[in-house]
Amino acid sequence: MTRAPADLGRLVHNAHEIGFTDLAKTGLKGQQDQGQVCTLISRDLSGSDDLNVSLGRILPGQHHLCHHHPDASEFYVVVSGTPLVHLDGSEHRARPGDGIYIPRGTVHGITNDTGEIVELVVGMSKPADWEFVSDE
Repeated sequence: MTRAPADLGRLVHNAHEIGFTDLAKTGLKGQQDQGQVCTLISRDLSGSDDLNVSLGRILPGQHHLCHHHPDASEFYVVVSGTPLVHLDGSEHRARPGDGIYIPRGTVHGITNDTGEIVELVVGMSKPADWEFVSDE
């Protein structure tokens, strides 16, 4: 049986072509979530039925709110920068090459308290529609 050629327009996406959007969540005291995201693999974009992958960017001085997902696990792979990653009350100074697994329900966030841009690959165990619960 011969398979049809892959639909590269649906399967391959480039962050430089798509661009980044600002995070739009709000914290418990009305504070704005900070950082940018470019979705590269998702249900709508790629037809994924089991995961979502994005490129995240946190500018100097920005803070991605501490939150949790009761219905999905997540991971970060730090590409550049040395952000402070918050994980259930502990802090980890991440560096390029770190892979960070965040089990569902784990409170997590990121602070870029440096003068350099942080870039990271972000993955979710659901292709879309996971719950974001702010913890700050």
